[in-house]
Formats: sequence, C-alpha cells, structure tokens
Amino acid sequence: MGITIYASGRIGLIGDIARLIEDVKAIAEESNWAHRILDDDFDEQPNAVLSGQGRDGSAAVIEGSLGLKGIIVSIDPGAEPLSILFDRSGTLTGIIEQLSWVQSNGQSERFTACKTQFGTIDTHIRIIELLASLKDKYITDLIVNDEGAYWETRDRRILAEKRIALGHCLRHTERVIGNIESSGDEVLDPETLAARIEQALLKTDTSE
Repeated sequence: MGITIYASGRIGLIGDIARLIEDVKAIAEESNWAHRILDDDFDEQPNAVLSGQGRDGSAAVIEGSLGLKGIIVSIDPGAEPLSILFDRSGTLTGIIEQLSWVQSNGQSERFTACKTQFGTIDTHIRIIELLASLKDKYITDLIVNDEGAYWETRDRRILAEKRIALGHCLRHTERVIGNIESSGDEVLDPETLAARIEQALLKTDTSE
C-alpha cells in the first residue's frame, strides 16, 4: 500500500538509449541523486534467475543477464528508486518485472514502478517531471498511471490530499493489526489472521 507511479512504453529508437542515459545521468549528478547504470549485452539472450542466497549472506540475488540497458536513480531515501531500463526491443521495464518476464518466457507484463508515499511530495513531483521530459524526447507512447494524480492534473494540492488520506488509512490499519496481535497468546495462521484483519477493518471507523 502506498502512492505509486507506474509507467510503460517503448523508446522510439534503440540508438537513443545511450543518449537518454547520459541525459538522466546529468540530471542525477546535478541534483545529487544516487544512480546506477546497467549496460547488458543486447546480443546475449536474457537468462537471469533469482538465486536463493548470495555469497554475502543476502536473502536473494539475481544471477545471469537481464538483457537491459538504462539507468536507475534514487531521488529520496524514503521513495523507491526509479528504474529507466530497456530491453533490446526498446521496452521500458523494471528489474523485477524483467526477471519475471524472462522466467515466464515473455508472458508477463513489463513496466516500471516507483512508490513515493514515504518520500517527500517534491520527490513525487520530480519523478513526474522527469517522466514527462522522457516522453517528450524519447518515449512518445509513454503511459503513466499516477496514483497521486499529479501526472494528469499537475495539481500539488490534489497530490498532497491523496498522500494525507493514504497516510491516515495506513495508520488506522496499523492500529487495527496491533490490536489483533496483542489480543491473546494464541498463534494465528496467516489465513486466520488475514480474515480477522479484514473483519476488524470492516467494523472500525477510519475517522477514529
């Protein structure tokens, strides 16, 4: 749960990927955003898999080639990084979406997504502005689904109201779950716990 920006589309010219990366890199460096560039070999067939555990003890790592070129920018520690990555057909995607696509033999949907709920409102706006500039210059068929409605309205007030409303719902849900978990010593299986949470949410007033 959280306000998320979704984007899908295809870059007009594969040869423009390198220029797009340089443009976004320049913006990132000027704005002091952390960034990472991916430069896989498009001649190599994507073969990435999710490994159960990395050598450093991390929970999981991606091994093999995703077949992607592009850049990932981290604008705000409270928001998810924005992946601007393309496969050899020019399709815009994120890392997890591309991994799913590879493992499903091209049957899953590809897009990029960035949750901004826990970042600043200005971060959300900067991401929308960046996507708008990429649509104008590189991805003319870009489709954006902005749960904060800023893409459609360019209205900061509407975005702020949606963030406040969602924040209120999140805090309410946390209180409901907290009450369920502290109501006794019994251990609940996931399905029973989910059912109790749903029942509790239906019975309570979010205005409390």
